[in-house]
Amino acid sequence: MNDPILFCIPYAGGSSMSFSNIASLITIEGLEIQCLELAGRGLRHKEPVPASVDEAVEDLYSKVQKSFELSQRPVFIWGHSMGAILALLLSFRLVNDRFAVAGLLVSGMKAPTYPASHHTLSEKAKNKLLSDLLPIKYEQNKEAPLFQRIYQKRIKIMEKDVEILEKYQFNKWPEIFVNTNISVIMGKDDELYPTREFYENWKLHTSGRTDLFSIKGDHFFPMQYPQETADLLTQIISQTVNKNILYY
Repeated sequence: MNDPILFCIPYAGGSSMSFSNIASLITIEGLEIQCLELAGRGLRHKEPVPASVDEAVEDLYSKVQKSFELSQRPVFIWGHSMGAILALLLSFRLVNDRFAVAGLLVSGMKAPTYPASHHTLSEKAKNKLLSDLLPIKYEQNKEAPLFQRIYQKRIKIMEKDVEILEKYQFNKWPEIFVNTNISVIMGKDDELYPTREFYENWKLHTSGRTDLFSIKGDHFFPMQYPQETADLLTQIISQTVNKNILYY
């Protein structure tokens, strides 16, 4: 079997570097990992932030399409929080274009058909997220002008990401359907989506199996517990590649 590839899609305000530490801890021989960069951040910071969810999905599609066209490798897509919605829509687009997706992994996000949540991101949680995104050397002096500039830019990117997600009025979610298994990962202490019922309807989006995993940590568990997150991703992908999938 050809070596697998994993595409990682960040959460609102995140960049390709958000998952770099997790990627380095995934232990699957031959696995290629690509942490996708949305426009407006990281190496693409000079480009405008996507103005809509559709624009973001089209952007991601253009980045992964060649990997599907040039190889027969098992391709996995993982998205966290807002990235989970983008991962589903991207997978749907790829499947419609007759590309095969070996596995879809979504984490930190309620099923799209679940009613809108009244939970909101607390200021403390927002600050925690932004601190995780900032270089450690700048955290030592949070009052420094450079830190404040970076911090404010991250705030604006995250707010724009959240805005396009909230404005995405899509009433055809039942038609967003893929033929790959979906692995759903929830934080045990997720303050936004705290119970299993938030995630159960992910099963509506696949003709395959839907497995629900829980992991310690809150909504931002990948940054809190990178080793545990990497271990779970390793388990899910390895079992799929080896066709020795356990039921949970």
